[in-house]
Amino acid sequence: MAPRISQQAQVRALVAKYEPAIRDAFLAAIRQAHASLDYAALVDAIRFNDLNRAVDLLRIEGAALFPLEEAIRTAVIAGGVSVVAPRALAGAFSFSGRHPRAERIIAEMGARLVTEIGSPGVEPIRALILAGQQQGIGTERIARQLAGTINKRTGIREGGIMGLDGPRAARSQAVRDILSDPARIGEYFKGGKPRYTSTDRRFDASVRRAIKDGKALSAADVERIAKAHDARLLKARGDTIARNEAFTAQAQGRNEAYRQMQDQPDVEAITKRWQHASLKDPRPDHQRMDGVTVGFDDQFPPMDDGAVLQYPHDPAGGAAHSIACRCTVVYEPKFRKG
Repeated sequence: MAPRISQQAQVRALVAKYEPAIRDAFLAAIRQAHASLDYAALVDAIRFNDLNRAVDLLRIEGAALFPLEEAIRTAVIAGGVSVVAPRALAGAFSFSGRHPRAERIIAEMGARLVTEIGSPGVEPIRALILAGQQQGIGTERIARQLAGTINKRTGIREGGIMGLDGPRAARSQAVRDILSDPARIGEYFKGGKPRYTSTDRRFDASVRRAIKDGKALSAADVERIAKAHDARLLKARGDTIARNEAFTAQAQGRNEAYRQMQDQPDVEAITKRWQHASLKDPRPDHQRMDGVTVGFDDQFPPMDDGAVLQYPHDPAGGAAHSIACRCTVVYEPKFRKG
């Protein structure tokens, strides 16, 4: 029982420590992407209806994501270092962050981040451009909806859908569509509260007045509300990425540390046990996995969707088995006699 409690405490401490750094690095990457955007080229791409060019310009390149990759590298190594050698291996084992496997894990995480975070995707960008063209709002305004506007106080471009994933980018467009249409503006509220949890409540009174008058909001008010909404969407995504990547990084670091431990001649075998964490809405398949024990090199039984994981937060399971998951794995080494 003691190792289980100890390892769970390790995981909680690692996530709490490295989650803020990963969140800050993500937001810094988005600021860098905003700063380096060729806005004039984006306006031209929209004017000439060059969707591929617009998508390329809004893509966040690997260089901008370097601080995020470094924050995750630090968390991976911290996860590995957190694995303390048992007495039987005292002086004979310590985690190496320079091991080729560890370096490969970090490189693969960086490549995955570029793919997953680099762009909201073609469809949200296409939908926003098409909606703007249908409304006749002009290329400059469409570009601002995509890339944000300059904050006069800071000189930094903010807002737009840069840094958002596809679903959040779609919600950004939905808010603009609802507020711009007098026939739909009532959809902004659902059951007396804003439809989207990321909505800024400071604007409720203005929207209610427009609904009462049967009017859409002015273009300036729509952009003001949408910009605040976009900022909250970006923060929400940063929170999600930070928590998920912190969990994944420590899980990969700890797994690699035990793999390096398994390479020691005194270690006969290592088992791993799935430990489910109670949640308000637990995943049934993760809940059923609680207490299941397998060999270190074995996979846990398939999940309901067929996914097979080596440990909780294994990237092989994708977002469906990682986001909002709080499960951990408990490793138990067995040593050779004598």
